[in-house]
Amino acid sequence: MKSIFKCATAVLAFATLSAMAQPAAVAGDKAQLKSDQTASEQAKKDLKTDKATLKADTKSGNMAAESKDSAMVAQDKADVKGAKKAVRGDKYFSAQRKSDKASVARAKKQLKADKAAMKKDKSAGKMAAESKDSVKVADDKQNIKGEKNAIASDKAKLKADQAK
Repeated sequence: MKSIFKCATAVLAFATLSAMAQPAAVAGDKAQLKSDQTASEQAKKDLKTDKATLKADTKSGNMAAESKDSAMVAQDKADVKGAKKAVRGDKYFSAQRKSDKASVARAKKQLKADKAAMKKDKSAGKMAAESKDSVKVADDKQNIKGEKNAIASDKAKLKADQAK
């Protein structure tokens, strides 16, 4: 009789503990869901801000809106333009003019190489072809995607815990 009483007490204690654990699990899931929803809202705000920054930087010609590759191409174009201007200022048949013409040829060759590298990097999806601003926008989009997945997971856990 004593062992039956002990078994009944153990079963009753286990049922009480599991009943107490369920509300705690539900409360934890609700807290996690709320946290993920807040993080998702913040990521959406960040995305909106970063898109506006990208648009403004692009419009103003700010370097943050340019990728490393496009900045190199822009610099090469400026070098070619400067070298051509130097040639125009030189006297005909002078050694300086000959030197400046060689400089123009080198600058054009470098421009061609950098354009090819930029095209290759863009097609390969390399980071050198991405501007800092566009990288921030892409990161924000990834964060939002991750938060959506976390919210869906939290909702599923909450539903499962409530069904127990």
